[in-house]
Amino acid sequence: MGVKESKYLQVKQSVRGQIENGILKPDDKLPTEAEYAALYNVSGITIRRALTELAEEGYIRRLKHKGTFVSSAGGSAGGSRLIALIFYVENHDDSSYIRIIKGAQNMASACGYSLIVEWSDRDVSHEADIMKKMLDMNVEGFLIYPYDPVKSVGNYRWLEEKGLPFVLLDRYDINYPCYFSGCNNYDGAAIGTKMLLEKKHRKIRFVGYEYFLKSEQERFEGFCDTMRREGAEAAEDYLILDADYDMLAGQIKRGEITALFCCNDRLAVKVLRELRERGIRIPEDVSVMGFDDWKGMSDMADLTTLRQDFDQVGANAAYLLLSVIQGKLQGNPVKLLSDVSLVMRGSVRDACGEALSG
Repeated sequence: MGVKESKYLQVKQSVRGQIENGILKPDDKLPTEAEYAALYNVSGITIRRALTELAEEGYIRRLKHKGTFVSSAGGSAGGSRLIALIFYVENHDDSSYIRIIKGAQNMASACGYSLIVEWSDRDVSHEADIMKKMLDMNVEGFLIYPYDPVKSVGNYRWLEEKGLPFVLLDRYDINYPCYFSGCNNYDGAAIGTKMLLEKKHRKIRFVGYEYFLKSEQERFEGFCDTMRREGAEAAEDYLILDADYDMLAGQIKRGEITALFCCNDRLAVKVLRELRERGIRIPEDVSVMGFDDWKGMSDMADLTTLRQDFDQVGANAAYLLLSVIQGKLQGNPVKLLSDVSLVMRGSVRDACGEALSG
C-alpha cells in the first residue's frame, strides 16, 4: 500500500468510524475540505478522494455551495439506498404518470437503489408532511413533481437546511435554481407551430391551462417566437385563458381562427368536446393540436400532438439525484431536457386541403 493511498484510507476510515460510532450524527454538517486537510495534515486531493468514496458508499452527501452532510440513513454501510418520489397528479390511473415512475424506478434499481412513491395534493403543507414522513424512513433524496413549484419553495429550503438533495420534475421556479428534469417545452412548441404554419394556418391561437407554470410559459414562448420568425402575427392576446367556448365557437365560424394549439392534451380533449357540442367540426372548421401524448385518455386517438418521453424524464430525474447523492455531480444546478416529437393524427388539416392522419 503506497503512502498516498494509506493517507486517504486513514482519513476515510477515521470519518467513517465517527459516523458509525455516532460521533457524527445523521444530517450533521462536516468540516470543509480545507479544514479536514489541516486536521489530518494531508493534501486537499487526499481529502477529496476520501470524501468522494464515502459519498459513493452512502455515508455522506456532498452538495455544492451547501457543504457535506452525514447521510440521513445514519451512516449504515451504503446508506438506506432509498429515494422518494413525491407526485402531484390529477388522475392516478393515467399511464403517463406511471411511465415517469417506471423510468425513475429502473434508473434507481440499476444504481442499487429503491424508489418509494407518495401521492400529494395541491396543499404544500401536505407535501411537507410527506417529506417529513419520508425523512423518518431515512431516504437519501427526493424527486418532486409539484403542483406549483413557486408555492413549494419553503419546502425546498427545508430540504436544503437538512442537507437533502432533491430534483424537480416537469415544472420549476425560475427564481429558485435547482436540479430539474423535464421535456424541451420551447422547442416542442416550435415544432408544432411550424407544422401548423406549413399547413397554411395563420390565424392560430394558443390555449392555456395552468399558465402560472414555467413549462406552460415556455410552450407559449416557443409558439410566439416561431410565429414571428415565420412572418406570422403573434401577440399577448393570442393566448386564451379560461376560454369562453361560445365566443370561441363564434370566432371559428366567422373564420377569425383556423387552428388552436393547446398547451397540453388534457386541455385539448376538453376543447374538442366543448367545440363539438357547439357544432364545430374538427378539423373541417378548426384544427386542434395538443402537447404531451398522454396515454389512456379518451378522444386521444384522433388528436395531433407533441410526444414527450415520460420514461426518460423519470430516468433523467433519478440519474441527477443519484449523481448528487454519490458525489459525482457538483456545481451549478443542472437541467436535463428530453426530446419532443410530432405525432400527426386526424385533428389537424391543411387550411386549404384535406384532413391529415397517421
